[in-house]
Order: sequence, then structure tokens, then C-alpha cells
Amino acid sequence: MKRIFLFFILIQSQFLLSQTVLAAFPLELKKSKEYRHIINAANTITHNMFVFASDKETLTILKYNSSLFLNSQYSFPRPDTSLTTIAGYSFNSDGNPALYWSNADLTKITAVQYDLNAKTSYPINYEQQFFNQTVITQFQENNTFYILAQKQFEEKLILYIFKDGKKEEKTLDFSSFKFKNSKNQAINFTQILEACPIEKIETNQFNPLFKGTQKTKFYVLKNRLLLTFDHNDNETQAFDIDLSTLEIQEKNFPKTSTKNYVSLSNSYYHESKIYQFKVNAEELVFEIKDYNTAAIIKNILVSKTDTISFKSSPLWQQFEGQRPKELKTTAKFLSQLVYLEAGLTVYKTSNSILITLGGTGNIQFANFINTLSDFNSFDNNLQYQNIPTTVYFESIFDKKLDHIKKDQEPLAVDFISRFELEHSEVTLPSIIRYKNYYILGYYDSSAKQYIMRKFIDGFDRSF
Repeated sequence: MKRIFLFFILIQSQFLLSQTVLAAFPLELKKSKEYRHIINAANTITHNMFVFASDKETLTILKYNSSLFLNSQYSFPRPDTSLTTIAGYSFNSDGNPALYWSNADLTKITAVQYDLNAKTSYPINYEQQFFNQTVITQFQENNTFYILAQKQFEEKLILYIFKDGKKEEKTLDFSSFKFKNSKNQAINFTQILEACPIEKIETNQFNPLFKGTQKTKFYVLKNRLLLTFDHNDNETQAFDIDLSTLEIQEKNFPKTSTKNYVSLSNSYYHESKIYQFKVNAEELVFEIKDYNTAAIIKNILVSKTDTISFKSSPLWQQFEGQRPKELKTTAKFLSQLVYLEAGLTVYKTSNSILITLGGTGNIQFANFINTLSDFNSFDNNLQYQNIPTTVYFESIFDKKLDHIKKDQEPLAVDFISRFELEHSEVTLPSIIRYKNYYILGYYDSSAKQYIMRKFIDGFDRSF
């Protein structure tokens, strides 16, 4: 009993050590909760941190320096209330911010440039028809706001660029590139995106496994974009897009063949490396390659009769709403994984690299349901139920990409989730990765304050 009590004390103390209050600012957001917004945003050049907090009438801007001391605060009238969303932000060369207020489908955007020195604002209205286009995502890079859309019936993506009160429209044309499926049959760009929609990966944050199981991934990198395709189980096809010139370069990374031709596969890009994962009921192949040269850094083959030597956790199977259960053998793990969408994620913590390999999807179960028949007797009816399922294991590597035997420390995202769960006063949370830690900014509805808390991965900052 004493050991259990001590365990809970240690867990609680670790949780407290993982987070620190960085700032608290008195703020009262008026009623009509649907108009309330909070966004944390960092100027990537000056490293100043901004907070944009809005209710139905007023936008409050808080400006913090790179050490997160409050420099100044401003109030501006909120634009048209029909624009219910802050779609994004940008910063001009003077360090002044612009917010992009929009309706739900981004067809109407008001770009408001805020001059903090003159305490004035300048709105510019944009009408976005998106004719024969489907919006994929919006994002910020190099203090610029972007919207990415897919051109229907054409082999093109459209990139809308917003900065300094200007909007540009650029076309990313993929019609000159060749695409093949796993049977070496020619297919086109549109067919791939219809079957495998683009999933945006957060490049400096932890991504859950379901994102890693998507076949088409989109990465926003420094001054470039990366689009990877894994519809073909024989290779990863990557397209590197220069944001300055919009030049597209193709790279291909073959996947190691397995004994059984029928396999599931996927890949994940992380810090100039391509991590590839291929699996069937007989074996698992895990490879790490240099993105620039395609040279193989690591190749690991595991058969169903082997123990996975590079795993750092048990082999887990988890059904939605239930605790995970351990799969005792590699064979059992592989036999469950082949019914799911396979994939992996890679995340760099303060002192290690965490790799999660596995799959997500639905597994069908049959249940016998007793029903009363017309003759007052019970019939056994077979009912099928699809249950969301995750099968996975974790592996920890050092910065040289060698497997290390150690327990994975809790992640900042775990601490943030727990904090939000235990504090009902947390509303309008906005999470941003800043330097080597996370900031959770939120409105404390009880204390009527804006609060920023710092959360770290684990407890060792020496990596």
C-alpha cells in the first residue's frame, strides 16, 4: 500500500515539474462564446510572441518579447461578425501582424493589417471562389499565410499566398510527373488524391499514429514544402517544392521487398531522413534513409518468429474506449496489424527520438445477440460491429539513430491533455511549439485571465 501511495506522489510531482506558468494577463471576454478566439503566434524572425484574443466586439493583442515578458498591449475593434474564424496570420517586415478573418469555408476573407506603433488597422477584403477546387489546408511559414487547394479534374495544386496586404495565386503543376501503383500500372495525380487525401503533418510537434498511417503526407519545412506518396508499396515518391521559386523536384525511395509480395507499407519524413515501414503477416521491414542521398542508414528485418529487438515498449493492441492489452508475440502483432492501415511517426524529444510503428483502423467483430422469436423462443442472431483499433509499439533511438534501451518519459502532449482534463476552467486552448518546449495559452473562464503555461517533454533538457 505504501508503494502504491508513493507511486501516485511521484506521478503528481512529475506532472507539476513538467509545466510552469509563464504569464497571466487580466482579460474578460464578453458573452456570445461562438465569437471568442485565442491564437498564440510567434514571429519567426524576431521571435516575439503574440496573443490574439477576440470576443464579439474587441480584439486584444498582447506582444511578448523572446523571453516572454509582456512588452505592450493593444485593443482594436473586431471586424464583421459574419467572419467567424481567424484562419491564420502573418507578419510584415516591420514586425506588425496581420490576421485573416474568414467564414467557415474561406470564401470570404478580410485581411486586417495592424500597425501597432500607430495603433491603427487596415482591412482588405478578398472573395475566394475556389472554382473547381477543394481546400486542403492552411498554414504559416516564414511569417506568411498560405492556403493550399486541389484543382479538380487537373493534375494541379493551387497555392494562395498572403502577405503585406497582397494575395498571390500560384499553380503547382504535377502533370509532367509519372505515377504508378503497386502493380506497376500507370495512374494519375488526381486518382491518388481521391483514394489517399493529403494529410498535413506538424513537423515540429508530436503527431498521433493515425496521421502517420495516411498514404499522402504534406510537410511544411523551412522555405519549402514536401509532399510524399506511399500509394505504391514498392517505393516512396517525394516532391520537394521550393517556396521561393515554386520549383518541384521529384525523389524516389525504393522499399525493400518482403518474402510475401503482398505487404502494407508507409513512410515518414523527419529531419532530412525518410523512415520506411513495410509489413505483412510473415515479416516486418524497417529502414532509415538519408533524404538527400537515399543512402541506407539502417535496415532491420524481423520475421514473425523473431523478437522485435528494437522495440522499447510492449506490443500493444487498443480498442477504442478501452485500456491497451499486450500482444505476447511478434506473430500475433503482425496478424492483427495486417487488417489495419500501417504507418509510423517520428518525434524528437529533448534527449531521444521516439518512433511509433503500427496501424490504425476498424476491426470487425461478430457478436451473438439473443432475440425473442415469434414462437416465444430465443434465436441467436449474428451481429457484426466495427471497432476502431490501434496496434503499435514504440522504439527509442539516440541522435545517432542507434536504438537505446530506456523507458520513454512522458511527453508534453500527455501533460497538456491531463491538465486540460483536470481543469474545467481552461477554455479556448491554443498550443504552440516555441523553442524547445510547448506553450499552452488559454482563457481562464473562472479567474477571467489569459494564461500561458510551459510544458516540456520529460525532465531532461540536455539533448
